[in-house]
Amino acid sequence: MKPRINLGAYGWRHAHWLETFYPADLPEDWQLTYYSNEFNTVLVPADYWQAAADLDCADWLDNVHHGFQFFVECHASMLDYISPAELTGYLKKLRPQLSALVFLDEKQQMSAAVKDQFTALIETIEVDVFGSSFLSGANARNIWREGNPQSSSFAWIENDLTDLRAARKIIENFVSQSVNDGKITSEATLIVNHPRLQTNNLSKLRSLIEIMGY
Repeated sequence: MKPRINLGAYGWRHAHWLETFYPADLPEDWQLTYYSNEFNTVLVPADYWQAAADLDCADWLDNVHHGFQFFVECHASMLDYISPAELTGYLKKLRPQLSALVFLDEKQQMSAAVKDQFTALIETIEVDVFGSSFLSGANARNIWREGNPQSSSFAWIENDLTDLRAARKIIENFVSQSVNDGKITSEATLIVNHPRLQTNNLSKLRSLIEIMGY
C-alpha cells in the first residue's frame, strides 16, 4: 500500500498570493482558514513569532479543519523576540494538531544555553522533531532535500513547481528512497517553498500526487 503524502507550503502569508489566491476583500485574519480549505498542512516560519503578542494559537485551531497539520520551524533567532516559556505556551495550545518541530537550518549557531532551552521545550511538548541532530538528547530525524536526499518522512522542496515533470521526479526520488529505507510507512509530508510559488502550481502538484496514488 502506498503512503499518503500531505502537501503544504512554507507559511500562508505571502504578498504575491494576495492577487492570485486570496480574494481582494478577504481579511488577513481569514487567510489561514482560506488556505486550509485548499491544503491540509503548513510549515509555520520561525519569523511568524515576531508578532507573538498578536498570535492566538487556539484561534489557529478554530480556523482550520480537524485533519489539518501544523509543522513549526524552530530557529535560535526566535528567542530574540519570544521567551522559551512563551513559545512553549503557544505550542501547547497548538499541540492537538501540531505534528512536529522542524529545524530547517541545521548549521545554525546555538549556544549551549539555547540548545538546553530547545531540548527542554521538546521534552515538554512531546512532539516529533526533524533536523535537530545538533541538540543533545533529541530524537533527531532527517529532512529530505533534493540536494541532500537523506531518508525521511519529511521533505523540504525549494521549487516553483512550474515544471510538473521535474516535480514528479522529485516526488518519486523522495518516496522510493524513504520507503526502501523504512522511513516512510503510512504517511509523509512534503513542504514546498519558493519566492515565486503560486498556489495554482501547488494545487497541480497535489493533483499529480493523487494521480500517482499518494
